[in-house]
Amino acid sequence: MKKLFKLVGWVLLLSLLLGGCDGLPFNLPWMTEEMPSSTVTEEVIDETLMTPEATITEDIVEGPITQLTIWVPPDMDPDLGTEASQFLTRQLSLFSEDHGGLEIIIRVKAESGASGLLDSLTATSIAAPNALPDLIALSRTDLETAALKNLIYPLDALTDIPDDPDWYPFAREMALLQGSTFGFPFAADVLVQVYRPSEESEYSGALTDLLEGETVLSFPAGSDLSLFTFALYQSEGGQIQDSQRRPVLETEPLVNVFQFISDGIWAGIFQPSLADLKTDDQVWEAFQEGEHDLAVTWVTNYLQEGPADTILIPLLMPNEKLDSIGSGWSWAVSTPNNTRQVLAVELAEFLVAADFLASWSDAAGFIPTRPSALEGWRDQNLRATISQIALTAHLLPSNDIMASIGPVLRDGTLQVLQDQDPEQAALEAVEKLEE
Repeated sequence: MKKLFKLVGWVLLLSLLLGGCDGLPFNLPWMTEEMPSSTVTEEVIDETLMTPEATITEDIVEGPITQLTIWVPPDMDPDLGTEASQFLTRQLSLFSEDHGGLEIIIRVKAESGASGLLDSLTATSIAAPNALPDLIALSRTDLETAALKNLIYPLDALTDIPDDPDWYPFAREMALLQGSTFGFPFAADVLVQVYRPSEESEYSGALTDLLEGETVLSFPAGSDLSLFTFALYQSEGGQIQDSQRRPVLETEPLVNVFQFISDGIWAGIFQPSLADLKTDDQVWEAFQEGEHDLAVTWVTNYLQEGPADTILIPLLMPNEKLDSIGSGWSWAVSTPNNTRQVLAVELAEFLVAADFLASWSDAAGFIPTRPSALEGWRDQNLRATISQIALTAHLLPSNDIMASIGPVLRDGTLQVLQDQDPEQAALEAVEKLEE
């Protein structure tokens, strides 16, 4: 009888163990094949025992990251075979080797338009979030739009590299939006003068000297952004926002700008045909074809395609101040996955290292965003000029400011080119913006 009771006891104990195994806080040795310890399901987790630190997320259960995807514009396509693309490919390979053979996938997107970087990022975030890139190269204007649309992520908690003093001031501002860091600036562009010397006339580089010579200057007077007129206004100390951060124009600085343009018309340096030039590409094409001997254009045009018989000159304003407008490109993190964000930031930091930027920017024809990178350029004379240009540049204002101010400055400039009184044109511009 005792043996019978003992046998029944063992049977009951075994049935209890089998029936209650789902509630055990561990796996029995013989259960491991059916319930791998790496698998976490909602049924296994007892939420009443979880603390905030123990919250299970996709990042915790995800396996090792074996690849990263980055999107770049056509000029950065590694398959171009240019010196710059070779530098980029080598830098990516080094990062891959340092991270155990990590695969880096590069997707080339148009710079703008329906299939461009920003539009593709927007569409992918809606239709296929899992296909979002980890890192994306964006222009300053697109970076601002992407940040406001929550398509890219702030980096303040992930890196302290923006606090490094080794940045040109306007380049550091490229990464900032409303006080938060959203990018790693890697390529900069600044408005400059490109001049073709001639035997008939000489040009010192000061815009006021043009009034006494015969050199004709070209700029895109019909552009909605009106960047040259804005640069003149900025150098006069004109404000662009009031105390409530609304776009404004001030009359006195604007009168000075329009008076200079008016004086230039009488001196022959500004032609009425400037109204037909609406883009920087049109100005640069006309300059290359010899229609003008002096153009206000982006420095990348000179660095990448500058004719051998031309020289680069910083913008020396009518008030004898060196002043200009700068913009450029940054790397931004676009993956929502926290673990992938950390690795994407590591890659971005690797791609803005000064030694790499020195070689890449020199070959690609961009101003490097870091002064130490410029030290690695091969042409010492060009290096000195670029340093002067980069140190005196101000970041292009925000998209909404330029969308408001640009067309007003354009209309005022065109009116002056059509022989309207400068003071009257300035008053009308100020009133138009107020309305």
